[in-house]
Amino acid sequence: MKLRITITVFIITQGVLTFAQDTLKLKDAIVLALQNNYSISLAENTAKISEISNSAGMAGMLPKLDMTGARSISLNNSKAVYFDGRKRDVADAETNFQSAGLQLSWTIFDGLNMFIQRDKLNELQQLSNTQLRGVVENLVSQVSRAYYDIVVQKKLLGLYHESLQISTQRKQFAKARLDLGSGSELAYLQSTVDMNADSANYMKQQAVVQNSLSDLNLLLCRDLKTKVLVEKNIPVNDALIYDELWNMVQEQSPDLQEARSAINLANLVTKEIKSVRLPRLSINTAYSYNKTQSDVGTFISNRNLGFSAGVTLNYNIFNGFTNNQKLKVAQIREESAIQDAELQKISLEANLLQVYNDFQTNLKLVRFEKENMMFARLNWDIAQEKYRLGAMNDIELRDTQKKLMDAENRLLQSLFQCKSAEIELLRISGQLSGSVAPVK
Repeated sequence: MKLRITITVFIITQGVLTFAQDTLKLKDAIVLALQNNYSISLAENTAKISEISNSAGMAGMLPKLDMTGARSISLNNSKAVYFDGRKRDVADAETNFQSAGLQLSWTIFDGLNMFIQRDKLNELQQLSNTQLRGVVENLVSQVSRAYYDIVVQKKLLGLYHESLQISTQRKQFAKARLDLGSGSELAYLQSTVDMNADSANYMKQQAVVQNSLSDLNLLLCRDLKTKVLVEKNIPVNDALIYDELWNMVQEQSPDLQEARSAINLANLVTKEIKSVRLPRLSINTAYSYNKTQSDVGTFISNRNLGFSAGVTLNYNIFNGFTNNQKLKVAQIREESAIQDAELQKISLEANLLQVYNDFQTNLKLVRFEKENMMFARLNWDIAQEKYRLGAMNDIELRDTQKKLMDAENRLLQSLFQCKSAEIELLRISGQLSGSVAPVK
């Protein structure tokens, strides 16, 4: 399956770092998805069908040429009585008939319907390409979210592993103090409980990471158990401006373009019905050969060879008001398409505004949580030193450790939510994909 797609993905052009030769970059994951994903293949096939169907012949602009040939033999018991009184009675009289010919028919004028049909085919091709862009946009969005979800889940796995190491060291420290007689059994038991809790969290997070990897491999249409190494950073573009995004939505949003195509198609259906009120003019020409041989009849053999031509004019005067009824229905559907496009525009504007507000809120949260994590990390360093000196008990140390974990977790979640909002803003405004070239 070959797919030639040029993609402009802004979310992968900023802050991309390579940590290992076998690291799967986001842009490479997107290329794999576009090459392998079945939804892309199906949408592309639809676009190819629309392109093939968009021709002058399908629109009815070209003439029709038919070649015919026939041969028949008949046996009849014939009894003939002539005007002069003669009679002839023949049993099993044979009649041979053979014919061949070429016939050309061409509609010269059909109320401009052929031009309307060509416009419909152009619009349908454009619509299928727009729908293909929409499928690409959605797939790129899904792959991007799945990719960065793996980044977040692996970072969380690292945090749980770090927490488990701290708890393990704390347990060892408590056991050593207990053996020396300077510690308490309660502190040792508390450290054991905390270590077991951290072990459970670490094992659960390992399962979450594996599920996230499976989700990405599913989008890439490959073995779900394929190992994936992702990049470690989540770059965020904080330069997105609402007015610029809204302008792009109006210009290149696949949803809006589909709604506009629906209006154009409804308008063409209205024109198509109106064209029925005009006359139809067509020319017909033929070159034919006919030969008949008969045992009984006026002629023993009769042969015709020649050219014929004619003009046909057809004009419907009355058909039970069906054209008027169809026209009213078409006009209502055209009005509905216009209203649907307006509703689509309003919905997109509301969605864009809500996502943009979420994006700005999460940007602030990311800055806030980064600063908060610095304080939490400093607080943890001080707490560790106080614990070694005996100035802090196990419960207070565990509480400080939990605050550090919570701060790092909130930062990662805020960063992921911010990135998800950024991806959605680019998807709504039609910026996740560029031009889609047809397969050759």
